[in-house]
Amino acid sequence: MDSDRNTFNKIENKLLKDNEFVSKTKKGIYLTRAGKFIESEKIFKELISKSKFDHSTLHWLAGISASLGKNVEYLYYLKEAVKFKKDYGEAYAELGNYYKRIGQISNALNYLQMAVKSTPNLFGVYINIGNIFADLGRSEEALKNYKKALEIKNDYPPTFYNIANIFFEIKNFDDAKKYFLKALSLDKNHTKSKIGLINIYLETFDIKSLKNYRSLLKNIGLKNNSEIGRLITFFYLDSSPKKQYLRALCYSDKVFGNRKNINKIKTKKNKKIRIGYLSANFNDHPVLKIMESIFKNHDKNSFEIYAYNLYPGEDEWTKKIKKYFQSFKNIASLSLHEMVKIIRSDELDIAVDLMGYTKRNKMELFNSRIAPIQINYLGFPGTTGLPNMDFLIADKFVISKKNMQFYSEKILYMPNSFINSIQYQYSNLKTKYKKLDLPAKSFLLAAFHRTEKLSEEVVNSWISILRQTENTYLWLSISNKIAKKNLINFFQFNNIDIKRILFAEKVDLYSEHISRYSQADLFLDTFHYNGHTTILECIWSELPFITFAGESFASRVGSSIANSIGLPELIAKSSDEYVEKVIFFIKNLDKLSIIKNQIRQQKKIGDFFNQKLFVKQLEEQYVNCINSCK
Repeated sequence: MDSDRNTFNKIENKLLKDNEFVSKTKKGIYLTRAGKFIESEKIFKELISKSKFDHSTLHWLAGISASLGKNVEYLYYLKEAVKFKKDYGEAYAELGNYYKRIGQISNALNYLQMAVKSTPNLFGVYINIGNIFADLGRSEEALKNYKKALEIKNDYPPTFYNIANIFFEIKNFDDAKKYFLKALSLDKNHTKSKIGLINIYLETFDIKSLKNYRSLLKNIGLKNNSEIGRLITFFYLDSSPKKQYLRALCYSDKVFGNRKNINKIKTKKNKKIRIGYLSANFNDHPVLKIMESIFKNHDKNSFEIYAYNLYPGEDEWTKKIKKYFQSFKNIASLSLHEMVKIIRSDELDIAVDLMGYTKRNKMELFNSRIAPIQINYLGFPGTTGLPNMDFLIADKFVISKKNMQFYSEKILYMPNSFINSIQYQYSNLKTKYKKLDLPAKSFLLAAFHRTEKLSEEVVNSWISILRQTENTYLWLSISNKIAKKNLINFFQFNNIDIKRILFAEKVDLYSEHISRYSQADLFLDTFHYNGHTTILECIWSELPFITFAGESFASRVGSSIANSIGLPELIAKSSDEYVEKVIFFIKNLDKLSIIKNQIRQQKKIGDFFNQKLFVKQLEEQYVNCINSCK
């Protein structure tokens, strides 16, 4: 290495004494900065032809090539620059950034790590390495690199924000909060850190802290200058379809650019209709539990079904469903360019996104256009705002005609509910949840929801129910200790005997989780973001539920299901009516028994529980899409 450096220094010293090299380099730099790329390119290439160049000459040519759209030459000159100067950290960094942009993560990491090895004070490179490891779910390595960046520059808010996000993902809420607050101490207007704090408060039921951001939440994300981080955060905070639409448009514009740039792919005539499903959740995940019977029951005589797994790992669920596909490809480790190429080579008729803007999504694939028809379904209960997302699958209850204007996609209306039922055999529940020890004639209300769905409004409704009834118990499923403590404090502050609040223990087996429903008397839905899989599990367990119909897609899923099983009496139109309905059934067990019998009867003959019928109706929608786009 020392001999290489000595050789390089000799060449540099010689060039610096060469008047032609010095004067033409200055002129080339001046022209480049003036935007006269063709003239500057000619000067630098002339120096190379005379062997009067160094690493910086090659680097300038790389930049000029990029500006002229010559990507092959851009890459060539960068690689030549690091050959010339083997410890040229800046060029290694640029190569790393280039490969990161095109999704070649292995190459990106290799060059970025070479950059900091050559030039250890490259602050931004540590950030980029950290970002890559964060995307890969390698939290420790991400934190290590972010903290290296802090050692170089400790007054840059996004670094603290990045560290906070890692702690948030691993549920270390105390450290996450500390770093979000540090970012805000450096920049009080760092919106993404404010949203980060809001996510913590949602997941820990910190109602008091959440109230401090009430004014911010009214208009945040509604204009293009907002950076909001995660769209789904706002699904928990309000049920305004208009606001969700505007946020989606702004988010899509910010991430993907000009909305008018809509790509098109020509339709190929296949013998069978080819449907491709994209997801990072082909594993033990609620989305797969709903989709499994769809994959299984597709008419393989008329359709070819393809799967593209966006998550590198597999589990027993993954192995179980592979047999339902014509082709099952794990593309998680590929670059964006490679993903697009592989999917397009399968000549799909329709690509179905099961992710939306949820974790590990690849919306950029749909922005690039991978099929003539692209559909948003199930994983994200709202609009994507993406111009290349053509359709969204819904029903007339989750998206009413008056609210169609708040969706960038055309709406495909399923004749019954948009969501498929979940079914399991009671006889297969070999491991069951332990029996609760409750007093005789007690009434058990269950609400197995993620903490972020528990708004102050819904918990206040539950408190109102407990106050107005006797021998009633509320059974929650809360895993994090901070949320549990905050909930207990909230109930105690409102004079609810904490003995009436039960917390379900976390279980590893799905059968244990499912068996819990049979112990409850009535299930309570949440408001802004209804239960999806939980409601499906609960009705298959013949457990009635009460839901409150809001305006947004996410707040009307429970109502869609209740309507589909012929039980509109389970739907409340206000929080007061929600409370009234719950109390009515607590005090009228005979009426509750009738509802249970109706659910039992629906399971035998109802369309909602007919999974084969659901798939047939879904396939009809796919065919209608193709016909409408001819």
